[in-house]
Amino acid sequence: MRYLLNVPLLLVLFTGVVKADSLVLAADLWCPYNCEPGSDKPGFMVEIARKVFATQGISVDYRLMPWRRAVQSTREGEFDAVIGASLQDAPDFVFPAIEQGEMRTGLWAIPGTTWRYQGLSSLSDVVLGVSAGYSYGSQIDAYIADPRNANYIHVLFGTEPLKQGLRMLRAGRIDVMAEDESVFSYYIEQQASRASYINAGMIDSSQTDTKVYIAFSPAKPESEGLAETLSRGIADLRASGELSAILQRYGLRDWRD
Repeated sequence: MRYLLNVPLLLVLFTGVVKADSLVLAADLWCPYNCEPGSDKPGFMVEIARKVFATQGISVDYRLMPWRRAVQSTREGEFDAVIGASLQDAPDFVFPAIEQGEMRTGLWAIPGTTWRYQGLSSLSDVVLGVSAGYSYGSQIDAYIADPRNANYIHVLFGTEPLKQGLRMLRAGRIDVMAEDESVFSYYIEQQASRASYINAGMIDSSQTDTKVYIAFSPAKPESEGLAETLSRGIADLRASGELSAILQRYGLRDWRD
């Protein structure tokens, strides 16, 4: 969603920053974007938020919950923002002008799977696992929403849909799992078993579809100012090299390089 600043910028920033001593950000587990709360590596988007808002004297609390609950509760004003939203996830939210990450959605299967993604029509040959409330780009979202495809879709719920989806892949209950490439690779690298999976294709999305944000509640008047502060802050982190340092902790590099 493109948001409009209806008052002078300085007034928006004043209103958005001074009213908040702390922010509560919510999401399900989507590491390395957002990982375990309270850990040494809470996720690079959590670290970005904390770096930026600390300069304004604002603390950031991060809470883990199912994605649909995170979005709805933030929409109603219970929390300040969600982590890792695309424009399609919550189009009524207030988005920063500059994204906090970029995703590339892959389709993952067990070794020996011969199926390969050849566009939307090929999905009717498999049972696809998707996470409840996630956006995978406009084309895949439309495919998932179409009731004619219900027999080919299995929706995964809870705070750890990737973990659940991989269990179902190994059990043969789904054929393919849709997940961001960085999230999938990071999860597998953290597992002691290092179980093997194959990439059966990448989903083509427009540039808009791939951008992910910390998106702010439409119910809170300070959200526009906070979004502007975050945009300015991540630009400063990029210019100073601090953003690269944060990303390196997760084995990543700046998606704009």
